[in-house]
Amino acid sequence: MKKPIYRINNLSYIKNNNTILNIKNFEIHRGTCYMISGNMASGKTLFIETLSKKINSYQGDIIYNDKNLKSYSVKKYYNDVAVVSQVSKPPFFKGVKEFIKGEISKRHKDATSEKKFENIVTMMDIKYLLDKKVRHLTPSQFRWVDLASKIASYPKVLFIDELELHLSKKNMDSLSKILYRKCNYDGVTLIASTQNPDFFSNLISVNISLNQGRITKVRSFTHKSKKRK
Repeated sequence: MKKPIYRINNLSYIKNNNTILNIKNFEIHRGTCYMISGNMASGKTLFIETLSKKINSYQGDIIYNDKNLKSYSVKKYYNDVAVVSQVSKPPFFKGVKEFIKGEISKRHKDATSEKKFENIVTMMDIKYLLDKKVRHLTPSQFRWVDLASKIASYPKVLFIDELELHLSKKNMDSLSKILYRKCNYDGVTLIASTQNPDFFSNLISVNISLNQGRITKVRSFTHKSKKRK
């Protein structure tokens, strides 16, 4: 069996004497889409924030590439991972083109950067936004541009919190196809959260159901059973 990219052992997070995240043992493997689903306040965002090193005050161990995640500097870790958060503050001065290219250059400063930029502009149909200032975008437009910038940067691990946020059904369908290719052909590990896993049935490889910070169900999907579009 291939080595997992993450191993979680006795992970817990305590706030005001309440344990709000408690995951005993779990493994995450490369090139797979893991969907964390659950109702409001079930622990989805907290789980993503611990894995993405937004929060370090947890108990237990998260092992990333055979090393304890707490031993990584944020800078080193973010050479590998990209995060699309629920709440992101748009940069005030940057234009859309500069914003996307900046995210790509964080992980790829080579001759392929321009090609990556051109590909994501075409795939996500955002040419009409390129000359705008990021601060002038609507919440939906910024979410779409933020997703584009992180996808185009080819991280080893891509975190997306609340996958459906600000997106229409058409956008969600398009995003699912793009992310499916990223996982299954480019080897990106996707860890996302949603309250509506049925919206992404053609994308999910492993669905993790959370309730009160605990995993209540894990369901795996085979790609052969998915309807390819």
